[in-house]
Amino acid sequence: MFSKSKVVFRLLMVLFAGMLLSAAPPADSLETIYHQLKQKDNLEACANFLFDQLDADPGLAVGREDFLKNALWRSPRTREEKIACYQFFINTGWHLLTQRQVPASINWYEQAYAFYEQYKQDPELKQEMDFEEYIAKPLGNNYTRVGDFSKAIYIQQRAINEALAAQRTGIIPGLYLNLATTCFRMHDDAGLQNAIAQGLRSVSPGSLDALPLYNLKAEYFIEAGNTDSARVWNQKALQLGKRQADPTTALLTTFLARARLLNLSGQHRASLYYLKEIEKHVAADNIELRVETAIETGNAYLLMRQPDSALAWHNKALHYFRLNENGLFPDFKVTTALFGVATALLYKDQAEAARWFEKAVLNDYYTEQLLPSSLNSHTAAYANKKYSETAIALYHQLFDQYRDPEYLIKALWLTELSKGRILINEQRRTAHWQQDALLAGNKKWVDQLRSLYVLLAETPEGIYKQQIRQNIQRLEFELNLKERESITLLKLPSYNVFNNWVRRTTRSKAIISYYLGDSYSYIIHIQNGVFRHRLDTNTQAHLKVLNRFMQTYFYTGTTAFNRDPGAYYQQSFGLLNTWNPWLQGTLPAVLVSPDRELHGLPFEALCTAPGKPRYWGASTSISYSFTFLQNAFPPPMSHAPKPVTVFSFEKPHLGFPALPQSEKERSFLAQQFVTRQYYAGGTTDSAFMAALNTGNIIHLASHAVANPAEKQPYLVLKNKLYLGALQYITTRSPLVVLAACETGSGVLHQGEGMQSLGRVLLSKGVDGVLSSRWEVDDAASGELIREFYSALCAETDPAAALQKARAAYLKKHPTAAAQNPLYWAAYFYQGNNQPLMIRQKRSSAILLSLLLIAGAVVAVTYVLRKRKLL
Repeated sequence: MFSKSKVVFRLLMVLFAGMLLSAAPPADSLETIYHQLKQKDNLEACANFLFDQLDADPGLAVGREDFLKNALWRSPRTREEKIACYQFFINTGWHLLTQRQVPASINWYEQAYAFYEQYKQDPELKQEMDFEEYIAKPLGNNYTRVGDFSKAIYIQQRAINEALAAQRTGIIPGLYLNLATTCFRMHDDAGLQNAIAQGLRSVSPGSLDALPLYNLKAEYFIEAGNTDSARVWNQKALQLGKRQADPTTALLTTFLARARLLNLSGQHRASLYYLKEIEKHVAADNIELRVETAIETGNAYLLMRQPDSALAWHNKALHYFRLNENGLFPDFKVTTALFGVATALLYKDQAEAARWFEKAVLNDYYTEQLLPSSLNSHTAAYANKKYSETAIALYHQLFDQYRDPEYLIKALWLTELSKGRILINEQRRTAHWQQDALLAGNKKWVDQLRSLYVLLAETPEGIYKQQIRQNIQRLEFELNLKERESITLLKLPSYNVFNNWVRRTTRSKAIISYYLGDSYSYIIHIQNGVFRHRLDTNTQAHLKVLNRFMQTYFYTGTTAFNRDPGAYYQQSFGLLNTWNPWLQGTLPAVLVSPDRELHGLPFEALCTAPGKPRYWGASTSISYSFTFLQNAFPPPMSHAPKPVTVFSFEKPHLGFPALPQSEKERSFLAQQFVTRQYYAGGTTDSAFMAALNTGNIIHLASHAVANPAEKQPYLVLKNKLYLGALQYITTRSPLVVLAACETGSGVLHQGEGMQSLGRVLLSKGVDGVLSSRWEVDDAASGELIREFYSALCAETDPAAALQKARAAYLKKHPTAAAQNPLYWAAYFYQGNNQPLMIRQKRSSAILLSLLLIAGAVVAVTYVLRKRKLL
């Protein structure tokens, strides 16, 4: 691992530390020796002493981590001090990993990485630190364990590049294996196959280095359901493994793959033979393999219909982790084991099984709070989707069986936990940015990232674009390291708070939640203490109808509607009946939590009667949420009246024509409210971002374009403001009105909804967003927006104000062609829907009137007195 001189020096330091230790009282020897070394300012001896104490008692890494974090009282100066500190970092990270404390282990390896970056200019020191072996491999694997795939790929690819440059041929197969494992976990089949092929090309024929790559190939085919190919590669691995005298980790992993294959083929007894062989030979500190073996053994017993044994083995897997007071731990293996326990309990007690399924979904949610979210990142979101579906289905079944509303609220709770996770995480992350001024403190990096996202959107595919992506990965990696908030982000929402919110909210409005699985969907509808649900087993057919309807009436112009409005009324009524079969008696306000393709459906444009133009959104206030967790746990907000900051597009710019209605909107707002006015085409990105932090309502009447090619929609200001650049901002606005085209449109992400301009503003702290689903008609848009603000003067609920605006528009335009929903149903409201007041000019006008009246009274009195005196 290290040079011979260094080993000798280390032995001397161990002897020195040992002499000090022998002279100290056993109970406080660690503290005593530490303070003695600190008093002498002997940093090197202290780091080496702590290194050896960890080797002697690995439990110190967990039990005394807070002490270890602050143990080094100054930066190292000499080369020997630097090496000692570096070794201390990686040793602490290693011991935390062996005790399955992966998040804490990551923090220590990240310190080692930062240390390496600081001192790598010294060639000898760089060689001693061995980036590829002692940082990239463990840190990259840790990132993969928690599902932080973007960081894992960055660090692993960098290690491969540096090893190739240094011609370190011996380590290259292992580095490709790590990269391939990450690609496998993130379901990147092309990346996986390429990494395995590169790894196999880097090993000599018949080399045992090929064994782990064969294992991964077999595991890939098992996950893909191709058991025939999996057996071929597993057999190749077994044949190669026979050449080893003792069972290594790679060979034991081969046994695990064989056990899985045997379980899949129904040969459970044979599977248990291999699993017992692993148990017999696996190293005590190889917790990962022990956990996987326990889980697979539990699965074998489940398949054999022996739930007691299955329960015991899945519980054994859990015992390798230090679970918190709620029985949770941020690791996906814990989630898998919890689902195993829940499945075993299904044989005994469905209600108890449901409780464990809930715990598993919570652990899945809990674990994902570790992951940073960005446009350029890939995470392990929804890795356990099939288990979540099982949990949700079970609670629906229990509701059917017992008719207890609590079971349906639990089903709703799990459904909403499965949606919008990245959004909630990003909102919390943004709140931390506001508190610790991370963006301001790293302005140079943030500005670079914003510029790179602009280049990414505007550069055609090729080598240069790939370099831009790599630079974004590098900068985001470095910025994420500076955040160091993994542990503080681990927070769980309260079910009791959520339950209370449901019962309180449904007194005044209906809530509708959708969960769309691969082959079925669930709808939950709650209002006024009435709890309803529906299982739809024909989901795919219904989605085809929905997509055809949207394409016909909203994405190809007005022709289809104008030719036969009655056909639209009939089809839209059928859609509404499919997705809301409890329309009769619905309260005048509805909060909808869509899923998948339903994010693109304008519920307000659907008809409530067959063959008649009775639009739901004309009589009902409809607001949308990515997840009801947004609404149940809103951030604190001010109820003071807010001015309006207006950005209008009144002159041609960047090839876009002027928007005549934007001038009318600006003039209307200026007459009614306290405003600040700007020309959008002259507004820089930084000026717009500053306006978002004033706390004002933001009204943007400009052009916008949804650009799915690079997943980067943009707003038209002085320059094009792309979605990527908007990621690195904070906002304090209670409402942003995006009076522009397609601001609510974008790429649909599983469980997250549309990756749109409106959504990214919500993730940055905006309470509510009014945005559009498609290209809007300028005149109709302007009229609707003015009606919206007029209604908001008297109606503090933004969604209700939008409903009144729709009703007013439809009343003014009674003909069928003018009432085409393409004109008036584009705008929709998303967010918390908290009360909002606009600062009106009425108060100043009244004051001025009173002053004028008072002045007139004084003048008249003066005149009358003067006449009397005369």
